[in-house]
Amino acid sequence: MKTLLRNQRVRRLPAVIALCASLALPLPALAWDGFDADSADLVEIIPDALPNKGDTVDVRNYSNDETTTCLVVSVTRNSRTVEIVVRTPDGQAHTLVMEGR
Repeated sequence: MKTLLRNQRVRRLPAVIALCASLALPLPALAWDGFDADSADLVEIIPDALPNKGDTVDVRNYSNDETTTCLVVSVTRNSRTVEIVVRTPDGQAHTLVMEGR
């Protein structure tokens, strides 16, 4: 009987190790992909969540590999996309067209 219980525990050991290892790994920073409507540059917004008016988001531009912290001016949900108007620290407004949620 003890041998049977020990064999069952040994069979579960790889699953337990895999579970512990997956919980110990750091989670990647999730981002939300889209493009800048004015320049057609690919961008991503961090964090990966629908922002509200007045929130700040980090906008990463893939064409020049720069990240800018911007103020959200407005958020408009469409059937397939979400349009987010942001204002950069230098006062420029950008319309970001993001994947629909």
